[in-house]
Amino acid sequence: MDALKTIRNTPVSELMQRDVVTIEGSHNVAQAIQLMRAKRVASLVVLPRNEDDAFGILTVRDILGKVIDPGENIYRDIWNTQVHDVMNKPVFSVDPTMRVKYALRMMNRLGVRRLVVLRGNELIGIISEIEIFHAVENLPALAQVAL
Repeated sequence: MDALKTIRNTPVSELMQRDVVTIEGSHNVAQAIQLMRAKRVASLVVLPRNEDDAFGILTVRDILGKVIDPGENIYRDIWNTQVHDVMNKPVFSVDPTMRVKYALRMMNRLGVRRLVVLRGNELIGIISEIEIFHAVENLPALAQVAL
């Protein structure tokens, strides 16, 4: 139980992915898919166009729901659809000092699976449910559980 309490109170910065894969919004979705495949990621942070703009995010879910099957009588293709046409923006972000328990609550309330980690306006990481789950998976007590 103490180990779970430790994870809950851990700053997001200790569990976040630091190597965030980014893309320009002007790229097409085919290029985004290729980048996701090459980097083995399920989301890309979309860079701001200028200093007054905000970060965005493109996820596998966005591509599937907004491009591959966007609904009846809506036709898009991956080569002629730009990332900025289907991304989510502005992205939900947190400070690196936020505790994991609050980041999880935020994800649950917002219905998202990941949050961008910003220090001021600087992109420093991304935290997702997966990183938090991996921290739980690696608890010493779980190594002793028989299947």
